[in-house]
Amino acid sequence: MRRLAEARQPLWRKLPVPSSQINPYRIVIVLRLVVLCFFLRFRIMTPANDAIPLWLVSVICELWFALSWILDQLPKWSPVTRETYLDRLALRYDREGEPSRLSPIDFFVSTVDPLKEPPIITANTVLSILAVDYPVDRNSCYVSDDGASMLCFDTLSETAEFARRWVPFCKKFAIEPRAPEFYFSQKIDYLKDKVQPTFVKERRAMKREYEEFKVRINGLVAKAEKKPEEGWVMQDGTPWPGNNTRDHPGMIQVYLGSQGALDVEGHELPRLVYVSREKRPGHNHHKKAGAMNALVRVSAVLTNAPFILNLDCDHYVNNSKAVREAMCFLMDPQLGKKLCYVQFPQRFDGIDLHDRYANRNVVFFDINMKGLDGIQGPVYVGTGCVFNRQALYGYDPPRPEKRPKMTRAAGSWGSTRSGARRISSAAGRRRGRTGSSSAGTSWRRSRRG
Repeated sequence: MRRLAEARQPLWRKLPVPSSQINPYRIVIVLRLVVLCFFLRFRIMTPANDAIPLWLVSVICELWFALSWILDQLPKWSPVTRETYLDRLALRYDREGEPSRLSPIDFFVSTVDPLKEPPIITANTVLSILAVDYPVDRNSCYVSDDGASMLCFDTLSETAEFARRWVPFCKKFAIEPRAPEFYFSQKIDYLKDKVQPTFVKERRAMKREYEEFKVRINGLVAKAEKKPEEGWVMQDGTPWPGNNTRDHPGMIQVYLGSQGALDVEGHELPRLVYVSREKRPGHNHHKKAGAMNALVRVSAVLTNAPFILNLDCDHYVNNSKAVREAMCFLMDPQLGKKLCYVQFPQRFDGIDLHDRYANRNVVFFDINMKGLDGIQGPVYVGTGCVFNRQALYGYDPPRPEKRPKMTRAAGSWGSTRSGARRISSAAGRRRGRTGSSSAGTSWRRSRRG
């Protein structure tokens, strides 16, 4: 009975920022606003009579900057954080010994030029997706190659082969993060909390296999730098359809997820699909939004998962339970059907210790976004976002059933229907939520300082 009662509890809760932290900031805002009012009053009441046009222009600019500052401070007035309950999610939708009822999800990864966006980074992003802590039959990864590069095609083929060994290794030993490049480069005690006697031996073997994998990818890159005059040729002798990147048919290749695509331990692997949309001369279809639209259409035919998570090619999953954290919002019985998307914060690797160029964007992700979440919801930042597919299609969320309202009249009980609140059909106006928890869920991006 206790477990059933726990399963009925909310899957997340809102945590306001403690007053001891936010009140001093509010006091500073109020003081600055008072000083600003006195300053503007002084500027308006003391005009420059010998240069009225310049004085008028300067006052208008100062009023505009004052308004901009006020609008910038309003979202920061009441920031919030959110905490998820993964144990309750598991009790409700993913009980041990029973078929999982977690919603399927499609990952979208976009890339354009593998010579500018290193293929090994894209491979690490894909590997971190395939190894997430989520049912394999409900996890699919679609990679959009908008440059129709044979290098990206061959890289995904090598990645699919390496995933057969990497995915079971991560799940067996609870590896974090599950991008091999960043896992093996960590300067931490990797033996902490590890109790299996075979871990050291298997880790050493896996690191050697990853280094061999990197060498093979480097070989593909070196080969791609010297394009033959007649164009690329596939292994079966046919010309590569994407030799002309501006004029080629659409290409779809399923690497994993089909029959026989198992890991080294005989378990099923998530679906991995390569997609390069059709290109024709005279059409301006070389932008990321168009590539995402193509992935939406392709995934609707192959898997049609109700939720979509898009990532840049250098944006790997830093926490294997991140998808479950998003589902705590999107599968919540009360709020889930009204949500358009869940936006995760970003974290960055490869930045100097003092972050002298502010590459971490701490103010934006840890202050501005939480402030917007306290009002209605965060903005979409282009990556690390879980969308409700229905919202992308432009449909309204399901309306709640109208319940009869009991009223007393003429000594008897009658019923009148209460009007349901109308929900805007514009997906961009629907409420979003930032995912944040004590587990430190985030998406991590590789960036050189």
